[in-house]
Amino acid sequence: MKTLLVVAQLGFQPLEYSDTREALEKEGIEVEVASFAATEAISANGDVIDIDVAINNVDVDKYDAVALIGGGGAVKEFSGNPDVIKLVQDFDNAEKVVAAICFSPVVLAQARLLKDRKATVWNEADGWEEEVLSSEGATYVKEAVVVDTRFVTANGPAAAKEFGKTIAEMLK
Repeated sequence: MKTLLVVAQLGFQPLEYSDTREALEKEGIEVEVASFAATEAISANGDVIDIDVAINNVDVDKYDAVALIGGGGAVKEFSGNPDVIKLVQDFDNAEKVVAAICFSPVVLAQARLLKDRKATVWNEADGWEEEVLSSEGATYVKEAVVVDTRFVTANGPAAAKEFGKTIAEMLK
């Protein structure tokens, strides 16, 4: 089993990345990382990680799941981005597990993947993220991790370990 974690090139949330990856690998799930360029990515706290594949070069058939990591960089780089939207739609069309944490469930909503589904999202500030989910037909649920069919959403860094473990359980 293999999961693709997608991070912003600059400013991804480091705990969401590391805790999700650790939880997946602990369950025997292989992890690769994608971003806009197959070079390095820098987290919000300055951690540098290697990127395995550029988003535009992802072969969906190589993976069993995709998970979008959140953070300030995700807000800037993922929101409304046609490449990220196409990526999650491709995973959905292939009937793979599609997951997103923190802000990133907004992208799943923008991709029209959460219509008539339950989902959660980071919703600490002014609530606009919840409004995006609702406007795209999702039902916002105030829980740490929400599963609806093949979709997993989580609300932020504190839920990252549970998020990764939940994805792993869905793949087994």
